[in-house]
Parts: sequence; C-alpha cells; structure tokens
Amino acid sequence: MNASNSRRPHAAKRDLILEQCKTPKSFTELKKSTGMSDAGLSKALNELVKEGYLQKTSDGRYVITDKALQGYKERTINGVWFRYQGVPDEKVEKIAEILKDEGEFYIIASKGGDRTEDLTLLLQYLLLLT
Repeated sequence: MNASNSRRPHAAKRDLILEQCKTPKSFTELKKSTGMSDAGLSKALNELVKEGYLQKTSDGRYVITDKALQGYKERTINGVWFRYQGVPDEKVEKIAEILKDEGEFYIIASKGGDRTEDLTLLLQYLLLLT
C-alpha cells in the first residue's frame, strides 16, 4: 500500500509530510511546514515510520524511504513536474497543458477519505481555466 492511497482523513497531511521529507527534516521544521499540532504530527510521524514510509536518522530527522516512492510515476510535461499514481498519463498531460502558463505553484490532490471535495473543487477550477 502506498502512503498516498491511505483512506485516513489526514491523507493529504501525510502526503505533505512525505513530500517535505525528501530531504531530512526535524520535527520542528515539519511542524512549521505542515501547520499540524505537536500531537497530530507526532502521531502521523510514528505511523509513517511504523508503516515503513519514513525513517528517523541518527540525528533525529525524518526522511522518506524507497517504499514511499514505489508505484509513483514522475514526469515533467510542458515545464510542470508531476509525481502521480492512479491517474492515466493522458489525464496528467491534459492537466499539464492547462497549467503550463501558470507561475510557481504547488498542488496536492487526492480522491478518497475526507479529501474528495477538495479534488472536486480543484478539478472545477482547472476546467474553468480551459
């Protein structure tokens, strides 16, 4: 199971933690970048370590594991970098076409759990741009 496929309510926060931990991050750095409470972040980090998606370094920082990256595709299309799973390449290419002229941006999108309405709003916004 990939961490992004989690059906937990905080799947987007888990994905954000994993994204941040591509380079080792301390608890304090992660708290600042995610906006999570101490208890919420601690619980999420412990789950991600237990599931094998993060590991704790000898200096106490958290870093993503190879397990977390399995199953994802990474591509740059029209100057937009994508890391995705569970979406056909053709749809990602359409999204890249829509976003090619945008400035710097960051999007996390997920379907499942409590985040479905967020994905619907994102897709409606993207369709308005076309």
